[in-house]
Amino acid sequence: MSLKKISHSIFLLFFLALIITLGGGFFLFQRHLNTPLSLSKPHTLSIKRGDTLKQTLDKLEREQILQHTRLLYLYARWLKRTSIRTGEYLIEPQDTPKIMLDKLITGKVRTEQFTIVEGQNRWIIRNSLAAAAWMTVTEFDHLCDDQNFLKQNDIPGPTCEGYLFPETYTIARGLSAKAIFKVMFQMFHNVYREITHVGTGPLQFTPRQLVTLASIVEKETGAPEERPRIACVFYNRLKAKPAWRLETDPTSIYAATIADPNFNGNLKRKHLRDFKHPYNTYHIYGLPPGPIANPGKAALKAVVAPSNCNDFFFVSMNNGRHFFCPTLSCHNKAVAAWQLHNRGMR
Repeated sequence: MSLKKISHSIFLLFFLALIITLGGGFFLFQRHLNTPLSLSKPHTLSIKRGDTLKQTLDKLEREQILQHTRLLYLYARWLKRTSIRTGEYLIEPQDTPKIMLDKLITGKVRTEQFTIVEGQNRWIIRNSLAAAAWMTVTEFDHLCDDQNFLKQNDIPGPTCEGYLFPETYTIARGLSAKAIFKVMFQMFHNVYREITHVGTGPLQFTPRQLVTLASIVEKETGAPEERPRIACVFYNRLKAKPAWRLETDPTSIYAATIADPNFNGNLKRKHLRDFKHPYNTYHIYGLPPGPIANPGKAALKAVVAPSNCNDFFFVSMNNGRHFFCPTLSCHNKAVAAWQLHNRGMR
């Protein structure tokens, strides 16, 4: 056999070995890409602004969550998909390196839900969000009272109270406190625009006035069908000549809570008649300076379109519903009938 033929045969053998090696390596890498990670439990991965894919993969290798990260990074570069999104990711035991890489590149961040219930005030919402680690108490209080932040988000103030719209939110873990506030504010704006396209009620309220009265209506009754009539009672008091006070317990509770964060909700005479506070409607005329809770859609609609009534009073019947009265004598009889052992309404 000539030297030329021997050289050609060696080249073919080398080329064949190279193909086999590369093919075997490709097969092994493909198997690696599609093999579940060796995790005993889910792992939370936080990607911050400025983090790169290579840094993230190296970190996962140091934490012994991933292997062959250089090859994985080259694979991502070959796909031209090396940009990753900030947020909190949940890496699960059944995830493969390929699935995990796809989560990072497509931004499939970990999401969870939280619910704001109609009628909750800012402190209840704050404590709930803080307990679930969505933000800290300090972050919440700062943003809720930040006038510049409120103005930037078209919130008429004076605080975030009233504009944290009651809803179940699905939020990406790792989202900033500001971003979470903006989601709630945007939901409020969407609902507010929907409801007020027909107007802002009999007294042509400003947004703050409308939300303030809606928050009072929300706190006064849990019966949906009563809200328009409750709103009518308060409108009648606001329009009365001579002027009436609203005299609604929830505002006095709110005022007492502002004055004493440890207030237990037990109203006494000093909280009603003697406590001079801008939110105490037993003391002031008209609406308080702002909302006392976060009203839902039904309460907002009730203020925009209240019932047509002659009532000035309502008395709890101790079953979640109220007895309505146009006169003081009717009111006194209702108090005697329904509130023999309890203080009736006004």
